[in-house]
Amino acid sequence: MTVGTSSRRLLPKAERRAAILHGAATAFAHEGFAATSMDDVATAAGITKLIVYRHFASKEELYEAVLAQVSSRLAEEFVAGLERQPPRAVGVRTFLTVAREDRDAFVLLWRHAAREPQFAEHAERFRAKAVEVADAMLVERVIRRDRRRRRWAAQAIVSWLVDAVVHWLEEGTPERDEEFVALVSRAVAAMVTAWTDDDEPVSPA
Repeated sequence: MTVGTSSRRLLPKAERRAAILHGAATAFAHEGFAATSMDDVATAAGITKLIVYRHFASKEELYEAVLAQVSSRLAEEFVAGLERQPPRAVGVRTFLTVAREDRDAFVLLWRHAAREPQFAEHAERFRAKAVEVADAMLVERVIRRDRRRRRWAAQAIVSWLVDAVVHWLEEGTPERDEEFVALVSRAVAAMVTAWTDDDEPVSPA
């Protein structure tokens, strides 16, 4: 397995746990749940398997902890973002910020977990929350009467944002992240305008 290692050193408990979660996300994202062992996680985190077991009793608990951590970060960043910027840019920046912090954890939540029987429910539950947020933002501004079309639009926006961020992580650089946020924000605004009820103008963001 080709995942990175780091030098071993004593860390406070919270930092050690964070390092294990980061290493686990890398291992799981590269190899999948079934093919990843606790030895693989330990190697990715640069520690021994014994230390991993001191923090997590099983591989299942560890995988769930990775999903819980990245889910919490997305929710936290979204709420904080609402206080800093126009609503239409919040989702874009939230996804990109958290993905930059831990790309593998982000991809694990949005791409891989849904294909793992033990964790598909967690992934679907978080996606449903994201769609509900998008739906609420759409009903405040556009597509008020046609609930079916609005739900479709909310699903499409969430899926598109995830793909846009994942591909940007592959093709873009951090130095151009602001350009990415601006481009994607304009694209989402254009999609929403196209889907707006004909007799209901789009409200300013």
